[in-house]
Amino acid sequence: MASLPGSHPRVLSFPLKVLSSAIVLLMLALLIGFLLPSRWDVERSAVVSAPPAAVFPWLDNPQRWDQWAPLGEVIATFSGPPRGAGASRRWTHPEVGDGVFTILSTILDREVRYRVEVQGGRMVTEGTLRLSVEGTGTRVTWQEQGDFGRNPLLGYLARSMDRMQGAQMEGSLARLGEQVSEAED
Repeated sequence: MASLPGSHPRVLSFPLKVLSSAIVLLMLALLIGFLLPSRWDVERSAVVSAPPAAVFPWLDNPQRWDQWAPLGEVIATFSGPPRGAGASRRWTHPEVGDGVFTILSTILDREVRYRVEVQGGRMVTEGTLRLSVEGTGTRVTWQEQGDFGRNPLLGYLARSMDRMQGAQMEGSLARLGEQVSEAED
């Protein structure tokens, strides 16, 4: 191909090609992130070797949650009643951020509903713990759901919440069983 005198063929340098490809990939990843569902829902259950009346006090008291569902090194304050609807725990955590856990409602020995707000409500999780008699023990069914909103990066996180949050819930349910068993002895 001949070029006219004084003209230069347009040739992109290698670094410019790499940069433009990276920008296109980033924009594509963000676009896909916007299209991913932002809502997530996780459920796990376990059987605790104790009756519901022995398990329930571990669920409707935010101060007892540290013993079976710890957040790690946090500075926590408690407000409202010590247990039941309105019982609340606020915390400061360098990695998780500031948050508040509030019990919304309870049905004695059957159910606890709660809400967790992190980073001033930018991340909200609602959860329910249901108790049902199973043999001589109690099946604890723990369900959580949340919505990451229109953040394209958190759309990817929502896809892995069942695996990540589910693993934490399984560990917490195992610790709950241990704590209840130790208290029963």
